[in-house]
Order: sequence, then C-alpha cells, then structure tokens
Amino acid sequence: MAFTHDDTLMGVEVDLARELGRDLDRPVLFAPLPWEQLIPALTQGRIDVIMSGMSITTYRKQHISFTDPYMQIGQMAIIRVEDVGRLGRPEALYATTGAVGFKKRTTGELFVRASLKGATPRSFPEVDDGLRALRAGEIDFFVHDAPTVWRVTADPSEQELIGLHWPLTQEYLAWGTRKSDAAFRQRLNATIAEWQQSGRLQSILNRWITLRVQVQQEQAVP
Repeated sequence: MAFTHDDTLMGVEVDLARELGRDLDRPVLFAPLPWEQLIPALTQGRIDVIMSGMSITTYRKQHISFTDPYMQIGQMAIIRVEDVGRLGRPEALYATTGAVGFKKRTTGELFVRASLKGATPRSFPEVDDGLRALRAGEIDFFVHDAPTVWRVTADPSEQELIGLHWPLTQEYLAWGTRKSDAAFRQRLNATIAEWQQSGRLQSILNRWITLRVQVQQEQAVP
C-alpha cells in the first residue's frame, strides 16, 4: 500500500495522498514512520492523517477516528511452493502446530494468536524479515494483509513462495484522523465518496493491484 523503491515512495496510499492534495488544494508532505509510531505521531500533532493501509479495529478506534473505509481486505497466508500439498487448504492452516509468522502489532498478529491455537506464534519487525524466515524454513507460513500477499506473490520472478488467496479475516482499510478533527474527516469522507462514484478510486487500486484470482469449481463425475 505504501513502500519505498530506489529511494522513492510509491504505492496505493501514496497515489491516493497526491490525489487528495490536489482535490483539497493542500500541499502533501510524506512522513515515513515505523508502524508503531503512526498513531502516536497523529495524536501528538506531528502528522495530520494516517494513510498507510491501516485496518479499522476496536483498539485503534479508542485512540483515533477513522474515515469511511475505501477498501475491504483480509489477512492471507504465504507459504512455500513446496508445501502446497501440506498446507494448501484452509483446514490445514487452522490445524497447524508449527511456527507461524506475522508482523508485530498488526491484525495479522491478532488473527494468529486468536485463531491458530496450536501454532507457535513468531513476531517479526517487518514483512521482509518474516519472508526471509519463511524461505529459510524457520516458519511454516506467514500471515499478512491481502495487498502484501498480492504484491509479493504476483511478482513473476517469485519462484519460492505462493499466496493462498482466500481471506482468513474480513477487514476494512481507512485513513486515521485525530478525534478532534471532525470537519477534516468530513471532507475526507466526501472525497472518498466522490472517488468511489466516479471510478477514480478503483482506477488507482487497479494500477497497483493487478493480480486476479480465478476459482474453478470441480464438476462431480457421474
């Protein structure tokens, strides 16, 4: 949703922020921060809005207010290609007794700790750390949000890892604002609604999320 490539910020949220700046006629200053610093930076007035692929959760709503959601996602699993036969079905994931990785302080961590009771949770500071552990065989699979799974496993050069493209959770992405910024949040909601109606939001999403998953239903043999 937002990442750095060759020292350049890019991704869905970066494009949305630039579009937002143009529509609101306000300058946009990007402030890349570690995930755990986003909410403190917002509440302390160091940034005005969180646009970082953040899911709406009850805990986060205690500290900040969210705009209307602009995208529905869910947590998904990434496994090694060699483990498709062993872990390639939802029931195998839920029954695992191995180590399962996630990025710390995310909804992926909440899912693993709450739903995979037999697994050994493994926390990683960043997604790339977890993927390295997965490739090295230190964990059975890695759980993160759908856009990350799409991005990693849709890369044609990726030969070791594969995404399991069924959602393990149902979540909604939105932008975070200070609770006191009701007027600003109202303007953001109006912009999101206009983008959804005009198709501009979907156009930006399509620019970055190019993966399409096709499901073929097996026919019973008489």
